[in-house]
Amino acid sequence: MSSVLSYLIGSISFAVILSKKLTGKDVRTAGSGNAGATNVLRTSGKKAASAVFLLDFLKGFIAVIIAKCFILFLEAPYECIYLAGFSAQLGHCFPVFFGFKGGKGVATAAGAATAIMPVTASVLIAVFAAVALITKTASIASCTCAVLYPLLAYFMTDSKDIFNFVFAASCSVLIIIMHGANIARLLDGEEKSVSSK
Repeated sequence: MSSVLSYLIGSISFAVILSKKLTGKDVRTAGSGNAGATNVLRTSGKKAASAVFLLDFLKGFIAVIIAKCFILFLEAPYECIYLAGFSAQLGHCFPVFFGFKGGKGVATAAGAATAIMPVTASVLIAVFAAVALITKTASIASCTCAVLYPLLAYFMTDSKDIFNFVFAASCSVLIIIMHGANIARLLDGEEKSVSSK
């Protein structure tokens, strides 16, 4: 039940909603065509991109918090928090309300990670910021964090719970898959950079 609700929460594409409100256009038809904060930054500006990032982050965070409420009040199994987090990310990437054409799931995955393993998430956010600042390329920062996430999830959690690792690895694989075109452009030297601001 919580995974279905989480998927529906993830399926709310704030990038599409805000870009249409601000510019009258679908962000998926502009810039890189991605329904995420980076493309909103390119097409609608910093304020809109910041709002999209925060709202996408909250999708993952809230989905996990709801799952924790299911555990507390309905005696759902603890593992449902992992399903909730991944389902929210899946909804962001393939939103049922927007023709299954969404973003890459980085911000939503970060929100879910923060709700499940906040210390690991804090390190990843710092790594993302540092790599993005140095390379000025969001896709490099995203893929770097995707590679590190499963390792940090395993070694930085007290219990070294295998579910943390499996969850992190699943989220990371989806992020890498969604960045397939970006990786190809990076290899060809054609990936676009973003402002360090």
